[in-house]
Amino acid sequence: ALRKRGELDGNEALCTFADRLEAATIHVIESGKMTKDLAMITSIPNPVVLNSEAFIKEIAEKLSQYSEK
Repeated sequence: ALRKRGELDGNEALCTFADRLEAATIHVIESGKMTKDLAMITSIPNPVVLNSEAFIKEIAEKLSQYSEK
């Protein structure tokens, strides 16, 4: 939704942020850290189940690493 809004508004910074947010979220999930609802449907062995706040913090930490590049 953020990316689409950026596209519609011609806001390249928002599109870039949306891409980085998506990449950070995927990385966190693929590393095995996720909320319970995702853990119940994943094929990743032994996922680490996080509450929503901890999950968002993991994504924020990864996002900050993408922003530094």
